[in-house]
Amino acid sequence: MKKPLVSIIIINYNGYYLLKKCLQSILKNSYSNYEIIIVDNGSTDSTLEKIKIDFKKNFSKIKTLALKKNLGPSLARNKAFKISNGNIISFLDNDTQVDPNWIINALKLFQTNPKIGVIQSKLLLLDKKNKIDYVGELLGNFGFLKPIALYGDTDQGQYNQNYKILAAKSAGMFITKKAFIDAGQFDPDYFIFMEETDLGWRVWLNGYQNIFCPTSIVYHQFSSTKNIVDPDFNNYLVRFHGTKNYIQTLIKNLSSKNLAKILPIHLFLWFSLAVFLLFTGKFKSSKNILHGMGWNFINLPKIISKRKTVQKNRIISDDELFKHQKLMVKTKLSHYVYRFLTSQKNIITPENNHL
Repeated sequence: MKKPLVSIIIINYNGYYLLKKCLQSILKNSYSNYEIIIVDNGSTDSTLEKIKIDFKKNFSKIKTLALKKNLGPSLARNKAFKISNGNIISFLDNDTQVDPNWIINALKLFQTNPKIGVIQSKLLLLDKKNKIDYVGELLGNFGFLKPIALYGDTDQGQYNQNYKILAAKSAGMFITKKAFIDAGQFDPDYFIFMEETDLGWRVWLNGYQNIFCPTSIVYHQFSSTKNIVDPDFNNYLVRFHGTKNYIQTLIKNLSSKNLAKILPIHLFLWFSLAVFLLFTGKFKSSKNILHGMGWNFINLPKIISKRKTVQKNRIISDDELFKHQKLMVKTKLSHYVYRFLTSQKNIITPENNHL
């Protein structure tokens, strides 16, 4: 088996207490040819100084990049990629811990098919390791994502096969260097949320495949950032960026035919949600959603320019993507209503996090 260099990229923001455990697990993995790149997004918890002290013996494996302010995960990952040397890039969140064979099993899958651009690791909950966090997603017919597995389901081996997915999550994903470059890397206009979906979608359009790998296992502490940011800021991140990025992802990546069919319904549902929140007294949430919608109208010329680039580089059609590859699933409106109502009860999961 060839042993390509794997560049492991982790973005950190005031989370050294999580990052330390993540690094400890990586250093115990069974694959030796790797480098770790830590990008610190303007933290105030002395993350980089602590790494130099706590990981002195292994510091030859670690590169660090200090940013003066929080640029968000997308731009920070792109900056980390510039200083990476691997032909395979692994993205982890700082609130993850890895199985010892997480890298080597992903590499085995890459070697089975040269068309594989992205691999999604099986994400299990860190505090309940027999429970599923995430195993991939598809696109619903209203333009919203539909996770393949329910968050918190017991892992009984029901997803222990390789299958095609629309995109992977940065909490545990691999991408080839070539696929990352060909797809144009992360869009820096996505401060947070949907940036991996947008990237994965473009990877598909460029002729690659995105595959779920059940034997590459990562344990994830979902929504650990809620302990770092204040409630108002978290509301802004979820409502504004979730809305903003969902809409621009559809505009950039859908064919003209499907854009005309899906986008009006998608916009109507966001507007209806904003109106509902307004009349139920959640003024900030309503304002942030409308702000996210307005951002797309204000920046429409810029988004159209990006759309032209994406469509120009497209290799496969939407019919190929959604029908032959089966990456779109019909979803009832009641499904999204349920997701929204549970989110209002503070039952926040990856499925309703953007609603």
